[in-house]
Amino acid sequence: MTVTLDDAKRVSIAVQLADMRVLQELLISNDQLLIESINSGNVRSKLQEMLEQDQKNLGILDTVIVEHGVQGEAEQIVQDRVKALQVLMQGSGLTLSEKILQHELLKHQQVVIGLVLHKAAQVVGADIEVAIAPLHTLNFENRAHQEQLKEILEISGVYELTGQEPAEGLLARTGDAIAAFSGVAGSVITRADDELSIRDVLLMDHSKADVLFAEILGSDDPQKRQAYFEQLYQDVTIHGLAEEQVLYPALDPYYDHMDQIVEQTDEVIELLDAAKKISSSDPAFKSQIEQVRRAVREHVNQEESDIFPRIRENLSHEQQKQLATDFKAAKKKLQEQRTSSVSVQQPSDNRNKEQPQFSAMNNSIPWKLVFQSKAVINWVEAIALLFGDGWLRNVLGTEPLVNVEYSQLFCGLVFIIGIGYWWVSQDLSKNHDIVRLGIYAQYSVFAVLAYHVVLGSLHPVYLVSGVIDLTFAILFTLFLSSTHDINRSVVSEQ
Repeated sequence: MTVTLDDAKRVSIAVQLADMRVLQELLISNDQLLIESINSGNVRSKLQEMLEQDQKNLGILDTVIVEHGVQGEAEQIVQDRVKALQVLMQGSGLTLSEKILQHELLKHQQVVIGLVLHKAAQVVGADIEVAIAPLHTLNFENRAHQEQLKEILEISGVYELTGQEPAEGLLARTGDAIAAFSGVAGSVITRADDELSIRDVLLMDHSKADVLFAEILGSDDPQKRQAYFEQLYQDVTIHGLAEEQVLYPALDPYYDHMDQIVEQTDEVIELLDAAKKISSSDPAFKSQIEQVRRAVREHVNQEESDIFPRIRENLSHEQQKQLATDFKAAKKKLQEQRTSSVSVQQPSDNRNKEQPQFSAMNNSIPWKLVFQSKAVINWVEAIALLFGDGWLRNVLGTEPLVNVEYSQLFCGLVFIIGIGYWWVSQDLSKNHDIVRLGIYAQYSVFAVLAYHVVLGSLHPVYLVSGVIDLTFAILFTLFLSSTHDINRSVVSEQ
């Protein structure tokens, strides 16, 4: 039974819609900035498509706001956050991958707000439910955008850490397939588990199979093809067996050609068994997988065109939900049984194993923090020596400096180099000459201090500063040895 919202609650919904509109404008602005920042034509085209969809969705939001009939103003905290994010996205304080991450998080926030509003619409009058309905489009497309941004983030993040292209991952060759999965099954994914009907669960399985087929057929790496095939084999066989146990018996009274559907399922499993005997590096492997894909698609088409209408016509909503529960339970039991006899092989990255431990350590170091720390240390040392060197020499019982002006000049240079380190920390792809200069300076400082400590003309306590410089000189050398300019294109042109 629906309830009627009072004016205050209608205004609250209007405020949430206004929040979404402000965020949508920021999404559009972010799309444009990222397009300008990336040189890869492949990634730019994806972002351009995303921009066009976001601009279209802004129009949808405007329609929803008008249809809602109550105007609201975005919350001040949302407006302030948008302004802060605009500054971050337009500035140089974030790396490219950090900007992409902020964009993906913003997409997620839009999805969450949209879902909350849809949940609210389920308990309001019909007019509100109709007005908010078009938000489904935003939710589905934003989910698809999240997957695409994860792909771009994966590539740019690996470049920033290693200067190399990432190994082909789950998203590398199936952006379109995953986007389709997010769009087609979006209404399924956004529902709570106890709201899923049997058709929803079957659609999710069908869509996931499409993605796995795309991965196998699109990959040139036999190891990855084998890994994806193992997942496909398990998913499809368990799906088919669960259908034979739960779905087909329940619908047999309403469908005269159930034997044909069962035969299709058995044929698919036989084809999968045949593919399992072929090496993934054999040219015949892809041909066999394509044969499996066609058989699966024929089965799926008949199931969705013939079985789904029988489900809608003969089973109540509660029966459909119960059938979904039984189907998932059957799948879970089959998966548990298979666990003891079937091991799903995971792809391994042999290149990571072949890399020396030195490089692995380097890729995990938070370089921004390293450079910022050295900048602060330089500033503290410069000020301390400038104003406290005489006092320290008196405490240590050493001779005072003859030419104080040289010490002051040295302190000034230390302070200025600290500013250079801070500049480097703001954009790790730039100012590498400052890093090289810092390495020479730090090795020199250590050498000079160590020399005078050995001669006895300088108290050993001064060598602490030299050891710190030596440590950072080694770290900076490590940074330059394995870090490439991250202003390079985030992906190579195909």
